[in-house]
Amino acid sequence: MRHFLNDIEIAPRNILDIGVISDFTDRPSELELNVDKLVLPREALTIIQNHVNTIGVFEGIPYRVEMEPGIVLQYYVDLTEDAIYRDYEIEVKIKRRNAKDSFFERADGTSFELMRKKGVQFQFIDVPYVLIKDNQAEAGLSLTITIYVMTRETIQAIKDLAESIAALIQAITLNAGVPPSLDSGDIIALSIKVAAQLAYTAALLLATIKMAQQMFEILFPKIRYYKACKVKELISKGCFYLGYSFQSNLLDGISGLTILPVPIVKEKRSIFDYLQNDLNFSFTKGYPTAQDSTPTLGSLISAIETQFNARTKVINGVVQLERRDYWQNLTPNQIFPALVIQDNRQDEYTLNTDAVWKRYYIHYQTDYSDLNTLDFYDPTDAEYSTEPANVVNADLVNIKGLNDVNISFALGVRKTRLTWLEQYAKFLFASIDEVTGVFGGGTNYAAQINNRIGVLKLSQQFFATSKMLYLIGDKQPANYANFLSAKAMWNNYHFINQIQLNDYQIRNEVRTRISNADFLTLLNNNYAEIGGDVCEILRLEYIDEKSETIITYRRPFNYANGKVTTLIINE
Repeated sequence: MRHFLNDIEIAPRNILDIGVISDFTDRPSELELNVDKLVLPREALTIIQNHVNTIGVFEGIPYRVEMEPGIVLQYYVDLTEDAIYRDYEIEVKIKRRNAKDSFFERADGTSFELMRKKGVQFQFIDVPYVLIKDNQAEAGLSLTITIYVMTRETIQAIKDLAESIAALIQAITLNAGVPPSLDSGDIIALSIKVAAQLAYTAALLLATIKMAQQMFEILFPKIRYYKACKVKELISKGCFYLGYSFQSNLLDGISGLTILPVPIVKEKRSIFDYLQNDLNFSFTKGYPTAQDSTPTLGSLISAIETQFNARTKVINGVVQLERRDYWQNLTPNQIFPALVIQDNRQDEYTLNTDAVWKRYYIHYQTDYSDLNTLDFYDPTDAEYSTEPANVVNADLVNIKGLNDVNISFALGVRKTRLTWLEQYAKFLFASIDEVTGVFGGGTNYAAQINNRIGVLKLSQQFFATSKMLYLIGDKQPANYANFLSAKAMWNNYHFINQIQLNDYQIRNEVRTRISNADFLTLLNNNYAEIGGDVCEILRLEYIDEKSETIITYRRPFNYANGKVTTLIINE
């Protein structure tokens, strides 16, 4: 194993004891040295001092480890973590370059606001929405009174017009006699009366149309739009900003997954300065901000990992996000470990009983500022329980633990049908459409009511929790709950966490020998075939100078199969 600092070969003082450890059970420390510090002698100290004087401590120094020809591990010296300077040497930590630990340290501190400030262009979607307020009863009462008043006035106006026309007709009819005669005074008076009544009726009709327009705007606020962005777009652009590429078969399979940020746009007029139907601009920036559930790239990836039972790997500068068992059937690795206890030639293992859960609860956030998340609660949570298949002594049953899948978003609700008020009002506006059609320049209010089906519905202009949507085009399809409901999360992603499907033996610190190439392969895929079974490597310690490898792994072992069942509590 040869060591290079800024392309200059050096020899750490403790080179014979230096190895690397991969811990695949905890995201922040996928690969690190097996020693706390790397002790670099005088020549390396000079290189580091020159770097500090010219560039500073906030940029790492390239560190390369060559294990054999053609096999290179890229690291960097991190001078921001506990570097100790001495007269003739320095103690530093090194980290994998373009790997998981360094990626997430940067991603957790990189907000989407920062990316946008630095010129990152996200592709947005204009999501249509309507406001369905909770004052339906009051609006319905007002509509009833208005209909009554306007109908009565219209009937009376038409009746008065008819009477005036009848009187006029009678006035212009010739009187019997010789010769026949007409009363010109009555004709003139009645003509004026008919004209006035006709003008009044026309004005009343115009007022009714104007009232209908205003009432329509109050009862049925126009379809407006929020800017939103697909999850894969946000993560892909974020990874590219940090110098990585992104791949995810998981997100490709649910390509409509979209985040609608909370409405917050600075330097705008107050909402109270606008009439309701003047609010025709977006109140969202399209990407998550500091007020959202996932303001940074790291927090968004973490939230998707939780929701979809996923893991993230960073391999050669490529960020991969997949369901946690994705790599299990892709492994080319095969290793042959020794027995656990070498002194008396016997094996030893434990069971992964810490993975047992009594209650598994998947749930979205409840946004009390949007009553739709309360009114449409059924698909937002699901609960399951692990139950013993056979019981001898009920008081001795020892199944415990909670697996709480707390999804960071509220579920956006699709408008699937007209409310009772909309159905009630539709008849009135359909009649108005017919009347205006008779006189020319007809309205189309009834059609506009029907066009509201399929859009996102909210109870007010502002909401407090980021929403998750599943979009085809700019709307959620009728079956969107099949992709996003808590039940769908269980059926498609979390069911593999049932202990009867997830039961293993765990063998700790088993010695084996692997080549340098096998070591690199295990870093990319921590599954390997051991004794005919595909096993997951949990921890790997590799010391090149001693040709020694110590692994902790788990091996399939059906100790729970047939012993427990999963009971559906709520879906």
